[in-house]
Amino acid sequence: MKFHSDLFGWEYVWRNFADDKGGTVITETAAEDSAFVSMTVAISVGTTGKTARLLIAPASHHGKKSSGIKIVAPFEALDDFVFSIFPETFAQQLVKAVGAQDIKIQDQLFDSKFMIQGNQPHRVAELFADVNLRELVLLQPPSRLGIETKTAKAEDGTALPAKYHAVVYQYDGHVDKLHQLETALSVVTAVLEHMLIPYAGNQAKAYGDNRLGGDASEADGALSQSKRLRSPLLDR
Repeated sequence: MKFHSDLFGWEYVWRNFADDKGGTVITETAAEDSAFVSMTVAISVGTTGKTARLLIAPASHHGKKSSGIKIVAPFEALDDFVFSIFPETFAQQLVKAVGAQDIKIQDQLFDSKFMIQGNQPHRVAELFADVNLRELVLLQPPSRLGIETKTAKAEDGTALPAKYHAVVYQYDGHVDKLHQLETALSVVTAVLEHMLIPYAGNQAKAYGDNRLGGDASEADGALSQSKRLRSPLLDR
């Protein structure tokens, strides 16, 4: 696959990834050779029995390589838990020194590499107690990973119900290999699974019927032409 990415460019790898996952490629025009814009991929979320539809796009691209990847995974939230994790920098070390929140998960390497903020520290610790998730995050350190609450807006400007949040993952390094796409997808899937299992410590009433909006086909059918979703998170 590396040979193919070097020969044909990053788009070749991304398109093959979409095909392998049964996803849909979105291009600039309907022409067969039109430039790749993004893809949507439906995934089964672990043991939850639910399906999520992910929007995956290059953060930007130059020549034959994508310079990054951004994944937005909307879901119907069960509670108000949010968190954000980003790489440690000198500036952030100064912020921490004056008392900004930095949640520790008791993994020396992980804690030294990332700053984590969240409204429920015990939930953050539980999420990253997953060794496999920590290893994937360390393997391909995201510039941004977390839960955002302003996930999408209809074309007519109306907002979606507040119960919809999104897992947002962004990696700024070159993404032109299949394993890089798989790693990003695995991180998002792990976080989604945590978010979609009712948390025993929460007494708050769950939103709606605690689904992800049905299966992927139902989610697509529910969107009219006049209110087709776009995600402003991809534009940040």
